[in-house]
Amino acid sequence: MELSGAQKEVLHALLDRYERRKDYGCVEKSPRRTLLQVNRRSYPDYFHVSDSRFRLTFNRELEALERCGWVELDWVRFDRGHSLKRIVLVDRDLLGIYRALGRVTRKELYRKAAVFLEELSEKSPAELLGFHRELSTRLAGLQPLPPPLKAERPAQFREQLRGLQALFEPREKDLARRILSVRLYGDSKRWERLEGGILQLARSFCLGSSEAALDDTALLAEYGIIDHPSHILLSGPLLFSTPQGAVDLATFYPDLGLPVEMVCDLEITMSTAAAVITIENKTSFYQYLREGPPEHLAVYLGGYHNRGRRLLLEKLYRYFQEEGRAVPFYHWGDLDLGGFQIWHHLKSKTGIPFEPFLMDLPTYRRSCHLGRPLTKAYQDKLAVLLEDPAYAVFHPLIRLMLEKKVRVEQEAVPLN
Repeated sequence: MELSGAQKEVLHALLDRYERRKDYGCVEKSPRRTLLQVNRRSYPDYFHVSDSRFRLTFNRELEALERCGWVELDWVRFDRGHSLKRIVLVDRDLLGIYRALGRVTRKELYRKAAVFLEELSEKSPAELLGFHRELSTRLAGLQPLPPPLKAERPAQFREQLRGLQALFEPREKDLARRILSVRLYGDSKRWERLEGGILQLARSFCLGSSEAALDDTALLAEYGIIDHPSHILLSGPLLFSTPQGAVDLATFYPDLGLPVEMVCDLEITMSTAAAVITIENKTSFYQYLREGPPEHLAVYLGGYHNRGRRLLLEKLYRYFQEEGRAVPFYHWGDLDLGGFQIWHHLKSKTGIPFEPFLMDLPTYRRSCHLGRPLTKAYQDKLAVLLEDPAYAVFHPLIRLMLEKKVRVEQEAVPLN
C-alpha cells in the first residue's frame, strides 16, 4: 500500500507516542490505548466551517488505514463516518506499519546505539566513563536519551559521541577546530554544527562546576581546541632561552606576544620581577604597562586563561620557588561575577596563590558611580558565591554590590 502524506504523518505520530510509553519494550503491556485526538488544535483544517475537502479526504484515507488493520477510528456519537474524534493505534501488526513507513523500531535503534557506545567505551578518556555508564543504562532500559542525542538520527548520534571523545583526548599541542573537524568527519565545518550539542553533553555529565561555567571558546581552549594559533602578551623583566636562542623581554616594548608553541619550549633563565600580575582585559593591560610599576611582570589574560597561559604562569611560579624568592602573584579583573570566577578558575587550575588586585571595597566605592546596574537574575547568581568559602575574600565586596546593585568593569577603575 502506498501511503499518502497525511497517512504517514498519522502513523508516525502514533508510533512516536507508542515508543514514548513507559511500558514500551515491556512484556506486560498496560491496557491503555495509544491514540491521537482529532481536535481544532491538532487538525484545524478538519473543522473548517466552509470548506470540507480536507475533512472528507482525511476521513477517506484514515478509513483505508483502518481496513489495513493498523488503526481504529472513534467517531463522534451519532456522526459516524463524518466527524472523527480519535485515531487509535492497533498494535497487532506493528512491524507491518514500520515497514510501510521505512522506519526502524526504537528498540532496534537503541540496540545499534548501544553496540556503538560499547565499542567507543573501549578507548574512552576517564572523563567520559561516568557518562558512558549513564548512557548505557538508558539505552538498555529504552529510556529517553539526554539532549541533544537522538537514537533516531544514528549518524548524528555517532558523530556527537565521537566529537565528545575527541574533546577529552589528551593533546600536547593546541589543535585548530577546522583541522579537528576534517580528521573526525572529513568536513571542515561539521564540528562547528555539532559543537553546541557536544559541549552541552560535556557540561551536563563530564565537567565540574568551574569548567562548566566557562564560555564555549574558553572551554574549548582549556582542552587545546582553538580557532587559530594565539599569542600570549606579556611585558616586564624576564630572560628566557629557547632552542632557537635567548630572549630578553625587556628589549620589547610595550609588550611581546609569545606563540604558545614557544612557551612550551622556553626555559626561564632570570627574572628580577617584584611581582607577577595577570590582567583580564586588554585595555587595562596596556593601561598597566603605561602607569603600573616597571618592575612588575604583566601577563594579558583575555578573560579565562587557557593552557598556554597556565603553562607560562606555572613556569614563572616554579622559577621563583626554585630561586627561593617569595614573589607575589596578583590578578586584576572586573568587579563582577565573571571577574570573581576568572580569579577562582586561575587560582584553582594553576595552584598559584593569586591575590586579587584592585578588586576590593575601597576600589569599588571609588568607582561604583561608573558601574552598571545588576539585573535580578544577575544578583541571584552573585549571591550564590556568598555560600562558597572559596570566594571568602570577595564576600564583603559582594554584599556591598548586592546592596548597591551595581557592578564595575575593570576599565572604569583608575590605577592611582
